[in-house]
Amino acid sequence: MTLVASANDEVTVNVLELICMSCAEHILAGCRQIEGVASVEVDRKERLVTLRFDSSLTTRDRILAAVDDVVASIP
Repeated sequence: MTLVASANDEVTVNVLELICMSCAEHILAGCRQIEGVASVEVDRKERLVTLRFDSSLTTRDRILAAVDDVVASIP
């Protein structure tokens, strides 16, 4: 996972494991469960995941760590 872009309340990461629809669904479902996440968008073609979050509830580093955990849990 590589950080592509970041703002106060949004982060975009490149996820090499984002290959098939099943992987995309697993990542979407997992990322939606992260505390403070307001929305998740997945671009399978570019292998990008963009998360918008409430910066009063969480931090960019916590989001990145949680996304890393979600990706690591792909069966």
